[in-house]
Formats: sequence, structure tokens, C-alpha cells
Amino acid sequence: MPTSTTSTATGAKRYGRRRSAEADPQAAEADPQARHRTYEALLDAGVAVAERDGLAGLSVNRVVARAGLAKGTFYVHFADREAFVDALHARFHDRVERAAAAATVGIPPGAECIARAVDAYLDVCLSDRAVKALALEARAEGTLTDAMSARHDRFVARAVPSLKAMGWPDTKAAAQLLAAMTSEIALRELDAGRRLPAARRALRRFLGITEPQPGRRARARRVQAR
Repeated sequence: MPTSTTSTATGAKRYGRRRSAEADPQAAEADPQARHRTYEALLDAGVAVAERDGLAGLSVNRVVARAGLAKGTFYVHFADREAFVDALHARFHDRVERAAAAATVGIPPGAECIARAVDAYLDVCLSDRAVKALALEARAEGTLTDAMSARHDRFVARAVPSLKAMGWPDTKAAAQLLAAMTSEIALRELDAGRRLPAARRALRRFLGITEPQPGRRARARRVQAR
């Protein structure tokens, strides 16, 4: 009987804490680590909802339902839906920047530097398909925020020093065209759900990087082995 009373009391305390958190979500998020975990959980839920329902179906209600959180908690972290979509895009671009930086360590400006950064970008697009698809959908619908456009422009600008080193005139225009080709490859790979080596090789050839075809490379290895 005492055990039952203790369990009832414990349950009541838990219920009370949950009701308190729902009534004042900001107080429940006082711990910075807990706040960060909740922030990431909401973004992860947004990715899942975006992958299933697209940009049009990315509602606050669906995000909090997926995350298992109160609606008030959402507004502790994000002013509105637009701010949430922007945060998804910011996290995606942070991953892109880190991947591109890691892929180009020690590589001087030039064609190979661009090609490695492009490969890194495309790989992140494949691993974070929902957010990339969401960004493409937002661009097509003309709903990109200023911050999203600025991140895109900053990443495109990374190619300018390499294009200058390659002797290209009009490097800013060339960088924009390079970004358009890269986005087209990303779109095709998203549709395919995998890397498209031929498309990536084609972009490298546009950059002046000549590589033997896979079949020729295998034949060359066989010749060398004789």
C-alpha cells in the first residue's frame, strides 16, 4: 500500500512539472544544454516533416507533434515559421561550409579546389536531402529569405579566388554559372537518391580537369600490371 502511495505522489510531481513546463516553456528551457537539445530536436523534427510533406506542409503544429514538444516551446526558440525555415537552412549551410573547408585543406586556389568543394557540397546535399529540397522549393517559389540568399551568395563567392587563379575573366559571373551547374547536379542526385559520377566528372571537365574514363583507367592498370 505505501508503494502505491509513493508511486501516486511521484506521478503527481511529474505531472506537475510537465504542466509547469507547458505553462511556462521558457522557464523549462533555463538550462543552456537542455535549450540546445530542444533546439536541435525541433530542427530534426523539421527535417523529418519537410522530407515527408515538403515546404508547404512544414507547419509549426506538425513540427512540434513530431518532436513531442509543446507549441509554446517552439516559440521560445523561433519567432515564427519563417525563422524556423531559415534556421534549418543555416544549419545545412554550416554543414556545407565545414565539409568544403575539410575537403580543401592544403589545396591551393584553382580547379581542383573548386572540384573538391563541389563534391563536398553535393555529398552534404545527399545526406541532408530534405533541407536541400526545401531550399530548392523555396527558391522556385520565390520565398527565400534575405539571410538564405546571403548564405548562398557567400558560398558561391568561395569559387572566385580559384577562378581568378585559373585566369577566368568575369569571375563573379563565372561563379554564378558554376553554382547553377552544381545546383542542377544536386537536383538530379536528389531525384536519383545517389551520387551521379558522370555528372560530377562532366563538371570537372568544364573546369579543365581531365581524367581518364573509368574503363580506360581499369585498362591502364591492367597494362601496368603486365
